[in-house]
Amino acid sequence: MKKFLLYILLFFGIVVAVDFGFGYACEWLQNHAKGGSMKSIRQTALNQEADIVVMGSSRAHHHYVPSVISDVTGMSAYNGGVDGNGIVLASGLYDLIEERHIPSVIIYDVEPAFDINVYAEDGNNTRYIGGLRPYCQNPQVMKIINQVDPSERFKDLSAMFRYNGKIVDLLKDQVVGSGYTADGYSPMHGEMKKAPATVTSDGKPVIDTLKLKMMEEFIKRFGNSDTRLVVIASPKFGARSSDIYDPIKEMCMHYDVEFWDYYTATEFQRMDYFKESMHLNDKGARAFSEIVAQRLIQTEKQ
Repeated sequence: MKKFLLYILLFFGIVVAVDFGFGYACEWLQNHAKGGSMKSIRQTALNQEADIVVMGSSRAHHHYVPSVISDVTGMSAYNGGVDGNGIVLASGLYDLIEERHIPSVIIYDVEPAFDINVYAEDGNNTRYIGGLRPYCQNPQVMKIINQVDPSERFKDLSAMFRYNGKIVDLLKDQVVGSGYTADGYSPMHGEMKKAPATVTSDGKPVIDTLKLKMMEEFIKRFGNSDTRLVVIASPKFGARSSDIYDPIKEMCMHYDVEFWDYYTATEFQRMDYFKESMHLNDKGARAFSEIVAQRLIQTEKQ
């Protein structure tokens, strides 16, 4: 019996050692990556100390050029947008940022699919917490993760689980650059050659109660904060109405937070400013960043 128990202990010891080693290796790969979203998330959370931080989805990531914003405002800027993500990831990221650095301005580019509505690929929002799992030992981050899936508090004890599905990307990021600039921005090149066909609506979007709750909590925390939050609906080609943003507009009004609506801005309804209808190309992003930066200065002076 003693020998059997010894084997059991040895087995679990090996499992723990392998798990720890795997986690250490993944963390090393993340720290030494040449690009990729995992490196971008780490840089946003743990390294940058910019005055102005951009957050949100791919429309944040590709629509705001920090160098342009810095040139106009005289303030340092960093783009922390992450493709295919929104308020779930952003909430945890800001908790990590705030622990070591208080930005002067947060620009949050809002995308209803990732910030307040049910999205077809959500997977009950579990896909949004993959980027937060490596930081789950932070209590505030773990609180965000648990709101999505309470069982994560047990799963994330395993380093293997924290990096589940990420190892191929981490290995690829050692040799393949991502196109990100040093300040987090990722330019999109090329122009839209043909206007997209008009798409009829499939009906009223379905509100995701968890996203809506997190979005309200995020906006509320800046209502009486020294950090200025500016929530922006950036341009979309062919957009005729920004009614889809109404729930967020109401939140911003309630908590005295600025909402800037450029979703249907006529000056951006030009194909040479877009890579495709949802995303500005580098030319459009630079023009848009100039407008945003100028408005930051003008409204600050009032």
